Amino acid sequence: SGSSDPYCVVKVDNEVVARTATVWKSLNPFWGEEYTLRLPRSFHSLAVYVLDEDTIGQDDVIGKVTLSRQQISAEPRGVDSWLSLAPVDPDEEVQGEIHLELQVPEQSHPRVLRCHLIEAR
Repeated sequence: SGSSDPYCVVKVDNEVVARTATVWKSLNPFWGEEYTLRLPRSFHSLAVYVLDEDTIGQDDVIGKVTLSRQQISAEPRGVDSWLSLAPVDPDEEVQGEIHLELQVPEQSHPRVLRCHLIEAR
């Protein structure tokens, strides 16, 4: 139909910790949702999956962005950028990017992360 019903799932080490609302019939969804995540001491990566909600059958994975613990901690002011989506299945072709803001609050416990899922295109 030329459009999608996208939503995001945030995973820390493959465990779902947050899910956005679905934006119906959009290829340029705006979520503007912010989460405060408590990260386990030994976490390795944070992944954001963009999915297409289907009323019948299983939801389709559009793509994902994965950031390692090292990538997140290497940015003292946090991450605020458009990141290209990568395929979940190596045989799939993926187009699109997601605007993320990740920040460790200054007076915070070192394992707290503010995750702001802004929009995608």
